[in-house]
Amino acid sequence: MKTEVVINKGVEEIKRLCAKNALSPMELSLYLNVTWTRIYEIISGRRRITPETDVLLCKFFDLKTGYFAQRQLEYDLIIAARSLEEKLKKVPVICDTIKVQNK
Repeated sequence: MKTEVVINKGVEEIKRLCAKNALSPMELSLYLNVTWTRIYEIISGRRRITPETDVLLCKFFDLKTGYFAQRQLEYDLIIAARSLEEKLKKVPVICDTIKVQNK
C-alpha cells in the first residue's frame, strides 16, 4: 500500500510568499530577527512552525495571527493519525462502549 505524501501547507506558503517577494530565507530571518538556521530548518521540514514563529511571520506578511500555526497543526494531526493507525483500530468509540455496558 502506497502512502500519500503529506505536504505542510504552512511551509509551502512561506516558500510561496518568499518567492513572490523575492526574499531568500536569509533575508527573511534578518527581517524577523531570528537565526537563518531557524528559517532554513522550517523550510526544509526539519523544524516545526512554533507559535512564536507564526506570530513573527504573520506580522511580517500581514496575515492574521495563527495562519501558519493552523497549517502546522493540520500537518501534525495527519502525521499523528498515520503513526497511530494500527492503535486507533483498537480504540472503541464511546457510543459503542456505552451500548456494550448497558446490555
